[in-house]
Parts: sequence; structure tokens; C-alpha cells
Amino acid sequence: MQRRSDRGAFPAPPIAGESVSEPFPSTVPEPAHPSRRRGVHRFTVILLAAAVVGGLSVALDPTPVAAGRQPRAVIVLGPSGERMHENREQAELLARQATRAGMRVTRVFHPRATWERVRTQTRGANLVIYLGHGNGWPSPYGPFQEATKDGFGLNPREGASAWTTDWHGGNQIRQELRLARNAVVILYYACYSAGNSEPGRSTPSLKVATRRVDNYAAAFLDEKVGASAVFAFWTTQSLNIPRRLMGKGHTMDDVFQTPGPFEGSAGGWIGRRDSYHPSTRTAFRRIHLDPHPSWGYVRAVAGKLAMTTNEWLGLAPPG
Repeated sequence: MQRRSDRGAFPAPPIAGESVSEPFPSTVPEPAHPSRRRGVHRFTVILLAAAVVGGLSVALDPTPVAAGRQPRAVIVLGPSGERMHENREQAELLARQATRAGMRVTRVFHPRATWERVRTQTRGANLVIYLGHGNGWPSPYGPFQEATKDGFGLNPREGASAWTTDWHGGNQIRQELRLARNAVVILYYACYSAGNSEPGRSTPSLKVATRRVDNYAAAFLDEKVGASAVFAFWTTQSLNIPRRLMGKGHTMDDVFQTPGPFEGSAGGWIGRRDSYHPSTRTAFRRIHLDPHPSWGYVRAVAGKLAMTTNEWLGLAPPG
């Protein structure tokens, strides 16, 4: 099990395929410059669909957990440096939304957001929302590996600093995370997860953005983990996703296409240059990108886009 706990370093040059820099909205977290091999990458707020069931070792059960009658949501708030206060407020808002929508909610917040707590508390979860740093690929920080990339940035121990990040990548997600079948995962403010890299960097090409979304979603979409849809938002969203998930008859793509508060907002569906792509990491899954004309690739969803909220709620057999 490989873990990395480091402070940031100065950013490396943009990778191939990225264009001229453009301004980023004030809702995007400030840089937390990642180091070449591990470092603290951008604030990720990943909202992951999850419920909480006991702390049994996942080695004893290699498959997703059957969903209970009442959806269970777990809000994970990782260490976020200077954005800690703002991210905590957003995490609390999401927790309240999920509670009001009728979900059973568990908070796993910094400074107690360790891997052990996240692993046990998300077992059997229907909705998991993660807010914290992101570490994806392609990026300037090679080589590609999933010991630390495409997963969570958490506390190395309870009571640790908000400036220290312990990376748990896609490999560990596959090996140990066991959500409910058809769970939904939301990655919030996560650098690389929605296609963009880090605040202040240039907008990537469509090809690079698609690969980033595909890679970040892959571990959560693994059949052993159980998620069927992974949302990634790099900007604050005005839509109430917990409430939309509790409504009947919506597809995951419908939820993704919920409009923002006004035209041109990145707080909801933009719909100007959206595009669909087949996943190359996960068989029979698709990717939907919804870029902003000025801020780049800030919204994405990957997985079973046609899965309905009825299936997520366990009211209908899987499609």
C-alpha cells in the first residue's frame, strides 16, 4: 500500500495538448501546486454516492453491497489547505441537502478523514461526495500509475494538518472500496477529474480532457466497487443533486443536464459544446463532457448514463 504525504511544490510546465491560459471563476479553489511524484494537488471535492455499513474487511467480500431501502450518503471532506473553511461550508450544505432529500447521511470530515474511516463508512453507500485535492492523468507529474493517482486525497492520521495530503489512488479504490450496487460518486472541485488540470493552467484539448475524466472515473466504475455513475464538477454547482437523485424516472444524464441559475453559468448545464465519448477504461460505459466557453472542462459525468434514479433507488431492476 503506497501512501504519499507531502506539501506542494512549484507547478511544472503545461503538458502537450494544452492551449493558452484563460481566467478561472472565483468558485474554483486556488492552486495547491503538486510535486512531481506525489505532492498536494488541486482541491478536489468529490461527491461520491455512498451509504454506511459496518467496518468489516473488504477482503472478506469482493463484491458491491446490496442497497438498503433508505439511500445512504457519505460526505467526505479531505484536507484543503487555504480553502478548508470554504470547502467545509460546501460539504455541510451538501450534507443538509442529502438529509432533506430523505437520505441517511454520514460525515467523514477533516481532520478525521483517514482512509480507514472512509473505507469503513462508505461500505454499502449509495451516494458518496468527496471534496478535496485531485491527482489525475494526463498531468505534468508522470509517470502514470494508480498507487496515488485517480483517487482520494485524505488525512494521513486523525488530527493532521489541512496542508498535508495522503493519496489513495485507483488501485486501492478497486481493492478496498465497496459501495452499494449502482452507487453514484461525485467528485467536487477535483483537479483533473472533470477534464481541466489546475487553476491558472491552460485549457486542455478535448482528447486530454476525455482521458482525464475516463481515468479518474475508472476505479469507481469497477464492478467490484459498485458505482455506476461518476459526476465531476470543477465549479460550484447550484443544482441540488441529492434532491434530483431522489426524484423518480430521471436518467443520470438528465441529472447532469439540470440547468444552472442563468445563461452562461458554470453552476449547472452549459450545453454549448458538450460531447459524448466511449470509455476506453471501462467497457460499455460512456463519458459526457460539458465545457464552459471561457473556463474549459469544468463538468463531466461517466458511467451508465442511461441508468435511472429508479434503478439507483432500487425501485427497478438494472437496465
